[in-house]
Amino acid sequence: MRMTLGMNKPLSRKLDLNLLDLFDAIYRTRNLTAAGKALGLSQPAMSHALARLRDMYGDPLFVRLAKGVEPTPFADELVGPVSQALQILAQTLEKGSFVPATARRVFRLAMTDIGEHTFLPRLIRHLQHHAPQLCVETIATSASPEELAQELSKGTIDLALGAINPDIAGVRSRILFSDVYACVARPSTVPRGTLSLAEFKRARHVVPNVAGTNHSILIDRMLVANGMSDRVVARVTHFLAIAELVSDTDVVAIMPRNLALSVARRWGLCHFAPPVQMPGYDVMVYWHKRHDQEPGNTWLRQVIVELFHGGPHPARTKARTRGGSIR
Repeated sequence: MRMTLGMNKPLSRKLDLNLLDLFDAIYRTRNLTAAGKALGLSQPAMSHALARLRDMYGDPLFVRLAKGVEPTPFADELVGPVSQALQILAQTLEKGSFVPATARRVFRLAMTDIGEHTFLPRLIRHLQHHAPQLCVETIATSASPEELAQELSKGTIDLALGAINPDIAGVRSRILFSDVYACVARPSTVPRGTLSLAEFKRARHVVPNVAGTNHSILIDRMLVANGMSDRVVARVTHFLAIAELVSDTDVVAIMPRNLALSVARRWGLCHFAPPVQMPGYDVMVYWHKRHDQEPGNTWLRQVIVELFHGGPHPARTKARTRGGSIR
């Protein structure tokens, strides 16, 4: 293919994209007037641009006929690459699409076992119906907010769910629901269905030691504030391990209320409000701003909000957003 382009110049100085659009329009219409109308150019402007195009490629490109123009053999060779190049450039300006019904993708979600218990059953049921070829892979929440932010930024984790609160640059979040803590114990340990403050302080406790959440921090602060640090008999790295331990011993455990209600039903335990003051907490979905507009990430965030805002059961309250839109 013949060209007179200087090979040592940057491509942006060799090629004028406006001239490529001109070439494509003339080749398709075979008429300078029609091509000029399509491009919004006057007849003099068309003539000037065509002269530049011919000079750029060192070929007449189009030969005038009685009606319209006819491409030269070189123009016939050129039309394929030019059309393909324009199409590729146009695609860079278009956002990708995500079609749930046909998409094949693995979404990686960071969460604790409590998150798996809370979110996965309803989420998987929804995906089976609306996006049957998607797969969800859960990953343990990173030990530090900084590590989580890096994973979210790199895309090795798509979303994080839970009471994590990584208040650092780049991470955006939306509140799904707010919750409080509850105690669980077997009925023989709490024959009245609850404990007084004195009984609570005398009891033996099992506490979670789960990385990447605020639960362990808040529960430990309560123990220290009430002089109960020496009443801990076990620290476990999984919330769901607490249920079996409580059902077989006389220990008391504090856990998120939604989980407490669930394990109490399944294990025949009692649940009751802690006789000490404890702050509530927010359960959130987190993502990195780099993926704020990515179609698949956007779709899954919206699904999670629709399924869980207001609580693990059908949404009852309006969710709030921190650091950006849910889009």
